Amino acid sequence: MNHALVSLACHAYVVAALVYLVYLVRQMDALATGGRVLVGTGLALHGVALVGLFGAQGGRPVGVAQGFSTFAFLLLAIFLVVDVCYRKPVIGAFITPLAVAVLLPGLLLDRGQVLSPEVQRPLLPVHITIALLGVAASAVAAGVALMYLLMERQVKGKRFGLLFSRLPSLEFLDTLNRRLVVVGFIALSVTLVTGAFFSSAAPGFFWTWTSKQIATLVAWAMFAALVGARSFGGWRGRRVALLTMTGFGLLLVSFLSSYDFIHVSGGWR
Repeated sequence: MNHALVSLACHAYVVAALVYLVYLVRQMDALATGGRVLVGTGLALHGVALVGLFGAQGGRPVGVAQGFSTFAFLLLAIFLVVDVCYRKPVIGAFITPLAVAVLLPGLLLDRGQVLSPEVQRPLLPVHITIALLGVAASAVAAGVALMYLLMERQVKGKRFGLLFSRLPSLEFLDTLNRRLVVVGFIALSVTLVTGAFFSSAAPGFFWTWTSKQIATLVAWAMFAALVGARSFGGWRGRRVALLTMTGFGLLLVSFLSSYDFIHVSGGWR
């Protein structure tokens, strides 16, 4: 049942992605509204499925498939909030295809993995959700940064083509990037603190310099420097966009290696 709901949600997301891509070429209010309804419907179905899955597992996460699924859910939830608040549906042309690409492995991978007993702790789902929220916020920030770079290139080259007339202003994209980076940085900071607690669940786990830990720490330091440079150094524009995308790349490495860190066991079935 839960898998069927996620599958239906994925179909809604795919159609929404196509709608937003069409909106990028032909901006019509009906397309924007249709995209929001599709994403909202998909999130409702997806949310019910995730709650049902967590309940069936006794509140414990199970592995990489659910990680991809939750990441896609949070990614689209953040986008929908941004779209509703700022009325910039064109962002969906960059975010919804990414969310579909993330969700598909969650549908195709086996759902039978379980965590080792050492790290099956009551608040672990909260820690993982906050971590995925930070990655999702950074992903949307990276998408906005990409839009900024595309827009800036057209402005500097004085080639005012399709993207120039469709994308939001450079000032708006820079401001939105700043707000998303702050959200991602806060979530990442909480993740590092709570991660130390859960890492101590097993002897020798506290800090072993795994690729996940190194990537997360470097990404955190980069976002910390970025937030500081924006707040106190007045950094804006291209270099901020490039650093945002680099930071997200590091977080992606951390995300993909995270299930080695929590010792997923049980194998593929």
